[in-house]
Amino acid sequence: MILGALIDILGNEKEFVRLFERLGLDVRIRVGTVTVNHLNGKRVTVDVKGDSPLRHFSDIKRFLRSSSFSGDVKERALKIFENIFRAEAEVHGEILRDVHLHEVGADDSLIDIVGFCFLWEKLAFCPIFYTTMVTGKGQIHTRHGTLPVPPPAVLNLIRGKDFSLGEIESELLTPTGAAILVSHGTQIPDGYVIRPSRIGTGAGHRIFKDSPNILRAILTETAEAPAGDQVWILEFSVDDMTGEALAHFAETAMAEGALDIFIHSGLMKKGRIGHHVTILSPEEKRDELAALIFRESSSIGFRFHRENRVILKRQERSVRIDGMKVRLKISSLGNDPVTVKPEFDDVAKFASARKIPLKQALKKIEGALREKN
Repeated sequence: MILGALIDILGNEKEFVRLFERLGLDVRIRVGTVTVNHLNGKRVTVDVKGDSPLRHFSDIKRFLRSSSFSGDVKERALKIFENIFRAEAEVHGEILRDVHLHEVGADDSLIDIVGFCFLWEKLAFCPIFYTTMVTGKGQIHTRHGTLPVPPPAVLNLIRGKDFSLGEIESELLTPTGAAILVSHGTQIPDGYVIRPSRIGTGAGHRIFKDSPNILRAILTETAEAPAGDQVWILEFSVDDMTGEALAHFAETAMAEGALDIFIHSGLMKKGRIGHHVTILSPEEKRDELAALIFRESSSIGFRFHRENRVILKRQERSVRIDGMKVRLKISSLGNDPVTVKPEFDDVAKFASARKIPLKQALKKIEGALREKN
């Protein structure tokens, strides 16, 4: 369905079929337009002619390395496969190199994952955003026997993400689909504002009585609104840590991947002066920062929750002012810079080198930047 939606946007079904039928896999690929609940979409069918071999992660790597795809496609496909293999290794209690996959290592799954990366490259690897995932419910029958929906591997892949079971008793989110989303996408809250430019619809093969089995991909214009994502907020309070220890904790948290940290003091029970610590953590660093709280602070517990945030696009570039390099932090709304701030450390070096007060150095740098613009 992901392939169908992207092909619908790009209109390159003939190129896709021609390329992937020449990969040396024993498959036949068909792409056609179908109507589901009065909605037109592209349906991709991969017919595997024989039995696909059992594949280990090393087999997948060899296949990708020997293919003619670009290095970017290979790298992104490998990341998706690695996340699936790791999820399956955890389910079966095996190490990565010993895991072999029937369904995900099959020829059709190779086309699903590599095909996605190939089509994504056609879209210049634009950022991918997705909302709440719907997994389905009930049971499915696999080569490993009957499994609950969502299957264990899917749950491992989407750990920490928002999902709902929905009302349909069927597997709506496969390990392949989940891995594509979490490997290269960012989950955004429902209600996120976008400006569509092209819309692609991918149709599934199963028919559901009360719901169209489709997936839509929406290609957006560069939004004038700032980007949004989600972060974890980790909070704790202590009344028995010195300022030096708190400063050390803050430096260590930032070094280990915290997005930001702030500490404020207040009156705690029994009239003790204490400190409240708030850490902003990206999704993938939450567990490490949680362990750091217990390792480097005196706290015996902490609170955590997820928050939506809105952020400007940020980039860094350098300019030379009076022969010295000064790094700039630029925040933009769409393509328009909103704030341009010189890196404080570079301002301090400039002041020291010129033997002038810091505020004078800052004024001189800001004046030079206005002249350059």
